[in-house]
Amino acid sequence: MLALLLHGNLQYAEIPKNEVGRVIEKAYVPVLSALIGKEVPFALNITGFTLELLPGEVLGLIREGIESGLIEVTGTSYSHAILPLLSLDRVEAQIRRDREVKENLLEVSPRLFFPPELAYDPILPAMLKDSGYETVFVDGEALVLSNHINRAIKPVKPLYPHLIKAQRGEGNRYLNYLLGLRELKKSLKLVFPGKVTLRAVKDIEAIPIWVNVNTVVMLSAGRFPLMGPKKGAKWLGNLDDVVLYGTDIEFLGYRPLADYLITVDSFIEVFDALGREIRPPSELPHSGKRLYLRTSSWAPDKSLEVWRLDEGNARLNALSWNLRGEKAFLAENSDARGWEPLPERRLDAFRAIYEAWREKS
Repeated sequence: MLALLLHGNLQYAEIPKNEVGRVIEKAYVPVLSALIGKEVPFALNITGFTLELLPGEVLGLIREGIESGLIEVTGTSYSHAILPLLSLDRVEAQIRRDREVKENLLEVSPRLFFPPELAYDPILPAMLKDSGYETVFVDGEALVLSNHINRAIKPVKPLYPHLIKAQRGEGNRYLNYLLGLRELKKSLKLVFPGKVTLRAVKDIEAIPIWVNVNTVVMLSAGRFPLMGPKKGAKWLGNLDDVVLYGTDIEFLGYRPLADYLITVDSFIEVFDALGREIRPPSELPHSGKRLYLRTSSWAPDKSLEVWRLDEGNARLNALSWNLRGEKAFLAENSDARGWEPLPERRLDAFRAIYEAWREKS
């Protein structure tokens, strides 16, 4: 059995705001329509902020999928905030506001929770259980790399560094790509099936999202050199009871990956080639594992540094720490601090902080 999850966030750090309509047209509508039309069940992780931006046509598609039992809506933080970087009051506010939007617009109360960027700390499960959540998605690679919990003593090395270099265009891109493919295939040996129980402030059930599995699917669906749907299916053929894809809907039909655009048809072709039953993530069996997960994210080094190390990010995090009210949500949006944020995304957060301060003073 395999599962799918699509992540939707219209505050995407690298997508201009004037492109939002095109993202909906090129990715949201065709992908949702295709999966519902083919009766493929999937989890939909979409921020409350994004839901409020969607036109009625798309909200109608989502409701149709929910009513037919094909879409399993997850909770998340309302404005795609990195939760371990917030005060506990603001973590709770983000969780609560997202649930309120989904209850209002979709008439569902999610039981599964997807932390933005899979950014996690051991207190989060307690807050989720207090808010009515039963299950959290986590980064599978971070789980297996949590045997040592102090990265100052033992840093985490990326599992496929040459593929990351190839994506960034560093060095000999094609050579790095070839070496990266070998590293990626080797990393699949770390993948284990099913859910786990997380040891945390309050223990909680967790569903691993495997970045390496995501990457194989994307390279295969995009028909990258030496990859294709059948090749990807062969690589993933021994895996069972895992989430086959658990990342951005924007990569399907709208946003190219290293100049290769993945279509929804080629995406579906990958799991058709696997010939395995697709079920909602909540139906994955439990592995029997009980594990500790370190404070982490799904960044290659499993740290939170992408969202805090840069001087602009550090300033945003410091200034937004004590904000309250509506302005705080936009100030906390992770995509002002993202991988390579556009100036307009970063300015949205700085502007929200300034306006909140002016209103207060």
